[in-house]
Amino acid sequence: MIRSLWITFLLLILLSSVKGQDILLGEKGLIEKEKQTFIQTQTFKENSSYKKTDFLYQRMEWEVDPAVRYISGKVTSYFKSNIEHLDSIQIDLHRNMGIDSITRNVETLDFSHTDNKISIFFPEPIHQGEIDSFSVYYHGIPTSSGFGSFETNVHGENQTPVLWTLSEPYGAMEWWPCKQSLTDKIDSIDVIVTIPLAYKTASNGILVKNQIVGDKRIMHWKHRYPIATYLIAIAVTNYAVYSDTLFLDDNRTIDILNYVYPENLDAAKSQTPVTAEIMELYNELIGEYPFANEKYGHAQFGRGGGMEHQTMSFMGYFSFMLISHELAHQWFGDYITLGSWQDIWLNEGFATYLNALSYEHLLPDEWPVWKKTRAESILSSPGGSVFVTDTTSVGRIFNTRLSYHKGAYLLHMLRWVLGDDDFFAGIRSYFNDPEIANGFATTDQLIQHLETAGDTTLQEFFEDWYYGEGYPIYTLKYEQQENNEVTIELSQTTSHSSVDFFEMPVPVRLYNADRTQSADCRLNSTHNNQNFTVNPGFEVAAIEFDPDYWLLSKHEQVVDVHSIKLGNIIVYPNPAHNKIFISLPSETTIVSVKLYSLDGTIVKRFSGQLTTLDIHQVSAGIYTLLLETNNGIYTDKIVKTN
Repeated sequence: MIRSLWITFLLLILLSSVKGQDILLGEKGLIEKEKQTFIQTQTFKENSSYKKTDFLYQRMEWEVDPAVRYISGKVTSYFKSNIEHLDSIQIDLHRNMGIDSITRNVETLDFSHTDNKISIFFPEPIHQGEIDSFSVYYHGIPTSSGFGSFETNVHGENQTPVLWTLSEPYGAMEWWPCKQSLTDKIDSIDVIVTIPLAYKTASNGILVKNQIVGDKRIMHWKHRYPIATYLIAIAVTNYAVYSDTLFLDDNRTIDILNYVYPENLDAAKSQTPVTAEIMELYNELIGEYPFANEKYGHAQFGRGGGMEHQTMSFMGYFSFMLISHELAHQWFGDYITLGSWQDIWLNEGFATYLNALSYEHLLPDEWPVWKKTRAESILSSPGGSVFVTDTTSVGRIFNTRLSYHKGAYLLHMLRWVLGDDDFFAGIRSYFNDPEIANGFATTDQLIQHLETAGDTTLQEFFEDWYYGEGYPIYTLKYEQQENNEVTIELSQTTSHSSVDFFEMPVPVRLYNADRTQSADCRLNSTHNNQNFTVNPGFEVAAIEFDPDYWLLSKHEQVVDVHSIKLGNIIVYPNPAHNKIFISLPSETTIVSVKLYSLDGTIVKRFSGQLTTLDIHQVSAGIYTLLLETNNGIYTDKIVKTN
């Protein structure tokens, strides 16, 4: 018995679950934050003189009251000269802030403060490689841009004051004197904050002192890892404090420190413990949390969404999506930072995919929802590359479909191409590369690690999927041969002219007539109209294309009744509303008729007159109709309308 079917596959747009929609809405808020903060980069130009120095250490000593929009303090900076005869240095501070004095040890230094820049003049030049320091004493009412670089507000029924900072990417200069740079990380910092006794301060690193002096509280945070200026932050209010703990195999622990509003304490205690589970997963998949010698933490603040301040993310709420996304940025964004806006997927694509991996391992019911909804987003338009060709466009850089969703799915497809072992080995190697540790990375560096791990070349993959646009649209023809062998012909068209052919391994799943047996096959598609022979060990009645959503592709299943060798059976109408009619050749009789959902579940077994099928009680959707006849098995895709 021989059957042949022409099958062209089109992505079946399925309704997402409510949880899936919530995940997308949460992502939308995060992405909008990124767009708005990037607007600031268009009005700030990094000072070319920054390359003259390497900032090694900064000690911030601040006094604030969350009930008053005001800051005063002293910031001491240690730096190394990168040039010979350095006679002055420039740092950033908004003109709204007043400078009391600038000193070096016991001497007072001359300075000027114009155009949001402080120029500091040294009485004698500093030699190349020499380490020196200066301290800036200042005060003022900070301005605020973007999402609020320095904000005061209230929370709870008692309207308790709260203060927080969010400097990404260039808001730090609005509230403290700094070298506002995305090319030079500060090697280590101390943050010492004096506040009214009723409050507590959350910040980077570990708390080494919580001292009460009269009616004041002095909290000293120490951080001994390189950090970008915009990731330094403080938050102050009447925090309730508690810890979750991750226990490591070698008897070490990682403290997950939570500073939350007292009115949210009970709810937060039920939500934040999952952080340890997610961190344990990331440790296993990527590498140990990069700041394990100190802590990770959350500080609640008055904005929606979150901000991945190094070692202490500021959080508007404690959803699984937000916790997993901000935690992921500690690896990709904080520890390793993108080296160019063209490569933004190294930050956002990675954080989005790590968030997805947390669904796969910890909330498996949401894993297929994540894949379906992200694929729908990406396939909603025929073009667009992950590589950012226009870095002057905020909308293009922070494009949800491309930088976040397609960037994450690019990693997902790399995982399919390389296999789990080689993919995660490559990612771990990238994470452990000393050239980019605590620094900046490029896509080319990532590619090198993945190619080495997989002992392969990924040039074609990245030309198609990273620089190229669009996706493949597959057509598959299969025919049952003797001894359970099946011949398959696979062809494709592309949605965008930038790619003529996507060379990819293509996953298909083969089923027998009643779907009690199945087999997965990997078709290594290297050219158009390619032929394959597979033997699943049973006669094949149906083939499902990419059932686990490994690929970005469109596919539509269509039966050409004129090419069916099984007696020219005709099923009509299709789509159908109440009834389906079957036309049979005179030599063919029907033994049984079954209707299956796309996941292989039997929806209806028909009895009685089997050439007229009543489907009025069947829900609208797409189904597989399976006819067992005296001459063999016939299948067809049926669309049931409302």
